[in-house]
Amino acid sequence: MLFNSLPFLTSFLLFFSFYCFLSKKWQNVALLLYGFYFYSYWNWKMSLLLVISILFNFYIGKFLSQRKKIEDRKRILIFGIVLNLIILGFFKYTLFLVDLVVDIANVFSHSISIWRPEILLPVGISFYTFHNISYLVEIAKQNIAPSDNLVTFSVYDIFFPLLLAGPIERPNSLLPQLESNRKITREGIYKGFSIFLWGIFLKTAIADPLAKFVDAALNQSGALPDGILWIVAPSFAFQVYADFSGYSNCARGLAYVMGFNLMNNFHRPFFASSPVEFWQRWHISLSSWLRDYVYIPLGGNRKGFLRQNINILLVWILGGLWHGATYGYLLWGIYLGFCIIVYNVIKKYFLESIPGKFNFTLKMIGIFFTFFSFSFGLLLFRVHNYKELIAYLNNILSIGTLTSDWFFVFLYFLPILIFDLWQEQIKTSETDWQLHNKPIVFWLSFSILFLIFSLISPFAKQEFFYFQF
Repeated sequence: MLFNSLPFLTSFLLFFSFYCFLSKKWQNVALLLYGFYFYSYWNWKMSLLLVISILFNFYIGKFLSQRKKIEDRKRILIFGIVLNLIILGFFKYTLFLVDLVVDIANVFSHSISIWRPEILLPVGISFYTFHNISYLVEIAKQNIAPSDNLVTFSVYDIFFPLLLAGPIERPNSLLPQLESNRKITREGIYKGFSIFLWGIFLKTAIADPLAKFVDAALNQSGALPDGILWIVAPSFAFQVYADFSGYSNCARGLAYVMGFNLMNNFHRPFFASSPVEFWQRWHISLSSWLRDYVYIPLGGNRKGFLRQNINILLVWILGGLWHGATYGYLLWGIYLGFCIIVYNVIKKYFLESIPGKFNFTLKMIGIFFTFFSFSFGLLLFRVHNYKELIAYLNNILSIGTLTSDWFFVFLYFLPILIFDLWQEQIKTSETDWQLHNKPIVFWLSFSILFLIFSLISPFAKQEFFYFQF
């Protein structure tokens, strides 16, 4: 079910009209029931897998907390993580492994045919799998106590605003909110509704039209016009940003309305001046998850510069495969790792020796290279074979004459750039429309903005980009 759909809006308003008057206990019950309805709307059969995941992790968590010896907790933790990954691996990576075996055989001139089962990828499985792994790890480290209430833990796993595409909320943040009383306030409703509307605007008025442009440009028959990827790549970057941050804003806005506070998943990433800073601003819940549960356990930066960069590469290979089971996503993960490694080397042997008076110039250069390295890297999502990869590289290196018709897409960048620049200047850590002192200005400005872009945008609903992960 899409946030920007009539079934969701009508069902949520009905749900919320009852939710406001319930006690904490019955609010959690209502959240559980609505969460299953929300998820089952896509495919009710996959709700059974979610139930199995909830029950398994709930009881493994309780069993973990009862073990006194570190060795016992470690064995149980490994068992829990492995089983979660087996479920994720079966649904997400089985077909990729089958294709990999076939491709390797073809390389050695051994043509083989392997049966490819039809496996439906459950929406959001990558998100709720990482959600559950962090729950078990924090219990094993004795940072949190396991949930004693199955309903509460079920809501932690099926909390509908973040169920399909995150953010990957930590258990020590979300569980205490589920276990305590929540207040529905006018300020929370105003703030939540404004963030939700901004998310819907990003999705429907920015991301969807840009998606149509990117698809039309990359799927056209024949060779791409020379140099067109210098426009398509930034458009794809803004499309993914508007789409994914739009979903995150919708999720956070709905949570605010219901009395919850979710983490901010994006922090103006296109103002980052290095790949390292970029991943501190983009998909923060994933990058921080990989840092805490993969990078640091591998040794982080504690074992020398070489080992640090090897760890970075391993982390981003995993990050690429988390996004998708294709060669393109694998290459994307390797590419991201190398971008960070190259930056680390340049910083260590060059940037640290440059006088401070050049900081602003270096920052502007860094923003340019960081943005375009990320934008061109996203094109790996669309690569299906090495011929397409070579064609994309040749196009990037070529210079052609582009018609002015292509440049209309830059109009869709403006609302994001203007808003993020404003937020950067007021140095806020999350979306802030300053409703507390300028509510009329907000509603008037937003209404005009939405009207303009609704009129120039094709009216067609599309799934959020990150649903596929």
